[in-house]
Amino acid sequence: MFDIELRRVQRIIHRRYKRGLLTGKEVYIFGVSDSSRQIIQILRELEIEPCHVIDNDRNKQGGYCSRLKVISPEEISNPAADNKLFIMYTATSWREMVSQLKAYGVSDACIWRLNKSRNNIFKMLLFAQKGKKYYSYLKNKYGDIPIFLCPYTGTGDIYLIGTFWEEYIARNGISDYVFIVISGACKKVADLFEIKNIEVTKRKEDASELIYYYMYEPQKGRIKILNDCWGQIHTNQVSWLRGYKGLYFTQVFRKYVFDLPDDIKPKHPILKDQTDLLKGLFEEKKLVPGRTVVLSPYSNTLSDLSERFWEELTVQLKNAGYCVGTNCGGVTEPAINGTIGLMFPLNIAPQFVEMAGAFIGVRSGFCDVISGTKAKKVILYDAKNRFFQGSAFEYFSLKGMEFCDDAVEIEFDNDRIDKICCTIMKSFVD
Repeated sequence: MFDIELRRVQRIIHRRYKRGLLTGKEVYIFGVSDSSRQIIQILRELEIEPCHVIDNDRNKQGGYCSRLKVISPEEISNPAADNKLFIMYTATSWREMVSQLKAYGVSDACIWRLNKSRNNIFKMLLFAQKGKKYYSYLKNKYGDIPIFLCPYTGTGDIYLIGTFWEEYIARNGISDYVFIVISGACKKVADLFEIKNIEVTKRKEDASELIYYYMYEPQKGRIKILNDCWGQIHTNQVSWLRGYKGLYFTQVFRKYVFDLPDDIKPKHPILKDQTDLLKGLFEEKKLVPGRTVVLSPYSNTLSDLSERFWEELTVQLKNAGYCVGTNCGGVTEPAINGTIGLMFPLNIAPQFVEMAGAFIGVRSGFCDVISGTKAKKVILYDAKNRFFQGSAFEYFSLKGMEFCDDAVEIEFDNDRIDKICCTIMKSFVD
């Protein structure tokens, strides 16, 4: 969901929560998608934990979406019970999904269809007008210079942008610019590369409204969207080229965002010395430099693993003499049981992980940020997880992205948790 749409869905859920419509409900999310992950996060912020994500795709069943096991609709016991609640968000398949639930006897009241709202021309013109006002604000603040927009919350995207940034602006003779991001976390990643004039939007909707202005008056604004294919712009959809014949994450951005030749490689930032700050953090958390493993169990895009897996892995790591911490994110991303909760800004994350000595995580943007460190790195990919024309591993492999050659990258099967732990521990012994 884009920011304007996400706010709409968030308001709907909050209103219904206040009316008590979620009280006593067993909540199921229908369909594995980024939108489902966003809905799960909204519910967790309200301290409501959904039971499962359901999906008809057998390749997704048995996996995990935001730590919730993905099951088939047939696995739900007594789906027609009044305490069951099914939430879905899709623009295309909702009719089939609703029909399927009704065939099980589920009532309309127990189906929340949070479909994408239809924007008419007048609403889009209103958004464009707001975007024009934001553009005028930026122009008055910084002058008539190019504006580069990163409309996503993905920290991995920002990091990849940063690895090509110096080369891109040098080749294009750009000396001054504005670099817009929509979250503080994205700014922290951009800070690693000393990108200047970083502007964090005051409202997340600012980015979407700026894009509407760009779409209606592209000749009047010096705006470039730093993405290979942004869904809000319906005329540049090349998303299904992703993963086709070697067009993976780095290759797509290098070609379709920056138009750089294939021999230009991503360049990690030169990290600032944060030794004194890190020593204080390690002492506070009673961590041992070189013998600490940072776990990163959360992903906003790809499949992840169960809490049981992480708890079992934690026991084995501690038995092997390691301190174990979880890279946390507040209520929606708590520390794994038995680990130390770790919250540190992304602009010192590489230095923190390097001092710790080891990192284990499901593939996420955080893996990009720490990819250039000298720490031991184990990156986990669900073997069934697809990303457009390729597998998640093919598209996001750190080695394939030309980020590093020393990461241990493992494709896992959710039905063989013990084997995953064994493989990881063996890599530590080796």
